[in-house]
Amino acid sequence: MSHLHKLISHRAATAILLATAGGSVHAQLGSTIGTAAVSSGTSDQLAPVIHQADNSALRWAETIDANQIRVRQYVSANGLVYAVSWDGPAMPDVSVLLGTRFDVYRQGASAALENANSLRSSHVDGSDFVTETSVRLREFSGRAWLPEALPAGVTTADIE
Repeated sequence: MSHLHKLISHRAATAILLATAGGSVHAQLGSTIGTAAVSSGTSDQLAPVIHQADNSALRWAETIDANQIRVRQYVSANGLVYAVSWDGPAMPDVSVLLGTRFDVYRQGASAALENANSLRSSHVDGSDFVTETSVRLREFSGRAWLPEALPAGVTTADIE
């Protein structure tokens, strides 16, 4: 068996183990994510697959867990996670996605709920981040971003 075939088999087995363990590995908003190329064949580490939009400024890593929750982590050229988004039939573990910003989000969402005329959406402006969430017929979605960290050429409309 060639080294490349062994490497691909090892990565596939690792991905299956992660998926069946019921959890996904996500870098937190504001942290860095490894950007090693999967196709390089030089490492046995499972690297994220980075997608790049046609405008070349928008890059993201995407996962879909066993519960069909899709999470996208938007990544700058230096690996900074400047935004995250999610959608699916349930909420992901937002505390994992927001990291140290989660408590500010929770407090802001609670305060917004007290003043809201709808339970379906929230908008929280933290000191250095923004979070929007919505629920519609068992479809949960949301996004969070660091306004000061958006790369040139990327707008909040690109975070979906």
